[in-house]
Amino acid sequence: MKKGKTERTKVLMIVNPRSGKLRPNFSARIIAEMFSDNNMEVGVFFTAPGYNADFLVKEHAKNFDIIACCGGDGTVSETIAGMMEAGIDKPMGYIPAGTTNDLARSIGIPTKPEKAAKVIIGQKSRPLDIGSFDDGTFVYIASFGAFTEVSYATPQKAKNIFGRFAYYLGAVKFMPKIQSYHVKVESDARTCEGDYIFGSVTNSTSVAGIFKFENDTVDFADGKYEVILIKRPKSLFSAFTILMSMLNKTYQHENIEMFRASDIRFTSDEPLDWAVDGEHKKGGMTVHIVNHPQAINLIMKKRRSDKKNRNA
Repeated sequence: MKKGKTERTKVLMIVNPRSGKLRPNFSARIIAEMFSDNNMEVGVFFTAPGYNADFLVKEHAKNFDIIACCGGDGTVSETIAGMMEAGIDKPMGYIPAGTTNDLARSIGIPTKPEKAAKVIIGQKSRPLDIGSFDDGTFVYIASFGAFTEVSYATPQKAKNIFGRFAYYLGAVKFMPKIQSYHVKVESDARTCEGDYIFGSVTNSTSVAGIFKFENDTVDFADGKYEVILIKRPKSLFSAFTILMSMLNKTYQHENIEMFRASDIRFTSDEPLDWAVDGEHKKGGMTVHIVNHPQAINLIMKKRRSDKKNRNA
């Protein structure tokens, strides 16, 4: 809720100075001045080893009205994790400064810091589903398998130079090394089992930094995840057609299973490596993912597809 002219809105601004695309000319002071010029009182805190965004949120959020994080997708995840763990129910804003900024692109937050700051100044928030990955928290994607490895194995230097194109280069690099995992997937929507080279649970229009959904197929606050499972291809050509199907956003291939669910349990024959919001995470032989509907309020613009999703 907006404050009156005599009562300034207090903004906790958390900045990750190590994010992939914080440009040399980026100035936290400029953003802070924008807030100050719009009846906001700003406290700026920089993350550092041992002082991650989740720690800063739990230490300082109680003294502020709005939380604004500036960094990549990992910084957003840490910020939200801190809010969830501490039970903080305050609007959160996001100033993207990462490599691909999948979450920002999905929900329509501008990738230029000054424009993203203007969205926060507007203080119009909307609910966002948040997921749990076993005992942890994730915001928009948890995935395993072939393309997952690309998201955390591509060198940071290459990401900074080439951006999203680095992920495509990485995908080509790893295609000849595709490994399948025998996984049983149990959910409130369906149960399936097979040899999969890739699996993802997402609340995003972008998957693993490479693939995308159409905007009107994803509702960020409906209590459901989009689940994709890709079976092991029988040939390199089949693998190529799978990749093309996903790049073309058709997802129509006999090796692709796609459905929506809110409670999903993965049981594998061996421990799986996962990418959770773009960060490498070791998983066990069983991983439980649950959607927590409308768990936080994120300050963002209204999408054109929102009305269509509500009327669907």
